[in-house]
Amino acid sequence: MADTRPTIAEELRSNRAFEQLSPKTIDSMATVSRRLAVSPGDLIVREGEENSDLFLFVAGTAVAVRNSEDGGLVVLNAIAPGDCIGELTFLGGGRRSASVRAETECDVIQIPAEALQSIPDAPAVIGDLKGALASVVVNRARSMSDEMLASLRRQLEIKTIQNQFGHFLIFTMAMFLIATALFYLVAEEYVQNVYDPGFSWQAVIFLAVPCLLIIKIMKIPMAELGIKREGLARSLGEAVAICVVITIPALIYLFAFKPRSTASEFGVTVDAFFLVQYFFHTIFQEVGSRGLLQGLFQKFLDDTKGHKAILLTSTVFASLHLAFGIDAVIITFVASIVFGYVYLRQKNLIGVTVLHYWLGVLAATMVAF
Repeated sequence: MADTRPTIAEELRSNRAFEQLSPKTIDSMATVSRRLAVSPGDLIVREGEENSDLFLFVAGTAVAVRNSEDGGLVVLNAIAPGDCIGELTFLGGGRRSASVRAETECDVIQIPAEALQSIPDAPAVIGDLKGALASVVVNRARSMSDEMLASLRRQLEIKTIQNQFGHFLIFTMAMFLIATALFYLVAEEYVQNVYDPGFSWQAVIFLAVPCLLIIKIMKIPMAELGIKREGLARSLGEAVAICVVITIPALIYLFAFKPRSTASEFGVTVDAFFLVQYFFHTIFQEVGSRGLLQGLFQKFLDDTKGHKAILLTSTVFASLHLAFGIDAVIITFVASIVFGYVYLRQKNLIGVTVLHYWLGVLAATMVAF
């Protein structure tokens, strides 16, 4: 059966490494080149041998390997059809720096260096070929340099994330310790009224310290905390709409069905001072919980969907309300789940802050009146 494959000259001419060569150089190379059929596992070149031949891969795949100090083999890179190997030793001589092992049946064109020396006009042909190979080597070096830089960047990013995770772990431990300390103060009856704004602001200040430290140490930009203009209008509009929907049934219950109570009965007073101070209180809570905690959980857990981050944030957020009783823990856990998904959708703190504030005001109103 006739061989229908392209001739060696056609293979050389169609290869990117040799596309700048003159027709005469291609024809001269073809006269001394030969095809090799290489079986899987065979070595095409061997590390350490003195051989300057070029090899052009026409079909099949191979790998470049190098002997390691423990006697094993280290795979350097894969070799595919169209690749040319042996440029460095052809250009500068010396020993092979690595072996090339066939992984599949390979069709290879061998261009013997010694045979090229004996052809007519050998200096012109070899000079033309070396110019083309030098261009290939430069491009490959540039590509390897880019890959090395990218690899270094990835390593630096990994190192940075490791350091940040250590800080984040200390931060979450501090949050739980503060929550435990606040609960202890209430349990020991040092605090008579947990709804007193003074106690609430003391708690916020205690919690703000580790939050501010972690923001400073990790150099977290405001945008990553959800404090940004992007999406602000949409976030605010959606929050207001949700607040309106929730307020209507709450008011119906408050005026039509709820028995009257006194503010002193539950220690809650809804007045202008409460409304103002609770608004700023809510801002601090949302920056710490949604903007900081949820964002960091999502980052370190590589939680693209955000479900784990919301669950963990809600757990931490609920634990901070131990001082207010188990009912408050359950309510804040459920509310935090809702707030988490609202923030996950909007990526802007304004909406979830308004929603949190208004729900808190409604809850206080339902208790106080």
